[in-house]
Amino acid sequence: MRQVLKSSSMGGHRSGLSRRSALVFGLLLLPGVASAGDSTSVSASANPRACAPYRVLFVCPAGTVKSAIAREVLRRKAPAWQVPIEVRSRGLKIEDHLYPELAERLHADGIEPTSEPARTFALADAAWADIVIAFDEAAAAPGLSEARAWRTPSWVTDYDRAKADLDQRLGELLNELAESSCRSTSSIPR
Repeated sequence: MRQVLKSSSMGGHRSGLSRRSALVFGLLLLPGVASAGDSTSVSASANPRACAPYRVLFVCPAGTVKSAIAREVLRRKAPAWQVPIEVRSRGLKIEDHLYPELAERLHADGIEPTSEPARTFALADAAWADIVIAFDEAAAAPGLSEARAWRTPSWVTDYDRAKADLDQRLGELLNELAESSCRSTSSIPR
């Protein structure tokens, strides 16, 4: 697994313009620059620094709820932060835990975790990613020892808390990525 960023910058506050603010302000001053809209990443033409996308992998035990929801929500939030990303989700043992009631609530919130088929985690997935986030007991699985462990509420039994928790965590992750320098594939240690 490649690790680009340290989590120590999460939640920190600095005075002056952040990288994100400076980038957004700079983009607003460029003629002809369109908004990121609903795309999953900022294109190189809209980003004067032409950052390579950060590669984020979410892994949960079943692969159909926490990791899939995180994938979809991160894709939706990243353009507003001007953070280029590629994001995947995996499960240790694929099981359909997306019950009808949960699917209805997610759909009402514009979250479609079934937009991609659930896939089983493989070591190559961790090698692909710059940042690996493992939910709950998935963090103890082989190949995920260096993953960031996120213990989160159940979407099935505590939807509102799970949603608020994920929003906060993804906001912190996006802030960390926005504040960091561009990802460079040649400078990432293996």
